[in-house]
Amino acid sequence: MPLSNEDSLRLNVLLAQKVSAIRIDEGKLILYALTQKGEAKIQLNPTQRNEKYIKEVKDFLSTKALGAPGGFPMFLSRWNRMGDLRNSSLDKLLLLGEEEAVTAVVNNKNITADIAKSAWWAVQSAENARSMLANESVVKSDIGTELAQFLIEFLPFEEDPLSMLISTRLVLQEGLISADEVLKLWKKGKAKNTLYVGFLDVRPDEIPEPVAEHSRYPEVSEKLSELIAADNPYAITLCKLLSEAGQTFLKTAESAFKRPPNYDIVGDLIESIRRYVFVAQPEAGQTQQQYELGLSIQGEPQTDINAISALTNDIFYEENNICCSDKLKAVQNAVPELASQLQAILFLSRTAQTVLAPTIANSNAVGSLMRKKLKPVFDPILLNLRILQN
Repeated sequence: MPLSNEDSLRLNVLLAQKVSAIRIDEGKLILYALTQKGEAKIQLNPTQRNEKYIKEVKDFLSTKALGAPGGFPMFLSRWNRMGDLRNSSLDKLLLLGEEEAVTAVVNNKNITADIAKSAWWAVQSAENARSMLANESVVKSDIGTELAQFLIEFLPFEEDPLSMLISTRLVLQEGLISADEVLKLWKKGKAKNTLYVGFLDVRPDEIPEPVAEHSRYPEVSEKLSELIAADNPYAITLCKLLSEAGQTFLKTAESAFKRPPNYDIVGDLIESIRRYVFVAQPEAGQTQQQYELGLSIQGEPQTDINAISALTNDIFYEENNICCSDKLKAVQNAVPELASQLQAILFLSRTAQTVLAPTIANSNAVGSLMRKKLKPVFDPILLNLRILQN
């Protein structure tokens, strides 16, 4: 059965003008449209059961926007055969009154700031906000700040720790929130330290409430000045970690280990530490790619944290000819009193989230039980974090 005469006339008049997006309140039977003049709405007058009538309305919209009825699913199947949607097709999906179509738009790599504004008007959700803030063009636009504000306000209601972490990473991108809002977000981390991992990821050298530099920082900086000028990676990393920013990072990382909620957050935390401490000096016989991925010389994931401890000890003391790095030797000779700190750098550079694999394979625990099972993994990491601190 076709649309009522009244609805058909009003929808045709509506779509004769420039419309950016459409949404439908199926409970109240109201169609809303975002036009150049503002928001318009049409009270629908069904001529059959509401569910069937809504489908008729969506078929009408699909025919007008895409040239064929059937709405988003039919068009999606055609798109899958044709390849990625172009920008010119994205705006048409927003005229279907389908939430699934809006989801496709916000996840598209070609989304523009203007299309993002229309998509946000159509469906506002934390998931959509996160998807759009992963796009640089959206982050740099006015809608980016609005999306960031939404995610901050939604954080107290976010139940999934990984979603909470992703939201934190996204809102901490440069230019989205003010310094006061950054500090407020930081303070929330005292109750939900998952947020700390977001700071470690996005602003590792700009963490709020900094701590003092290491007591030996001025002395070590002077001793290593020539090596730093020569771009010695061990000298640069050691001084970075002893600086105010480095000490603040290490303290925050240690705090984040107190109550991580699940394996996802622990894995991200370990990788955050590894990226910050990372020294790009693979062992003899190991490719650069293997090293950067946290793989062994044989190309296998390094899952035994005790083996990593043994390996770094061998590297440091040149046992079995594992390491012949003149750059490491130069730093050893310049600051022999910091041998334990250099070993800590070697250890943390090589400890990837793959060390969680044996525990994950045998347990799906979360919370305190998970933390108890991971104590053999946590203890060596925490020990090395503390060695590098005052």
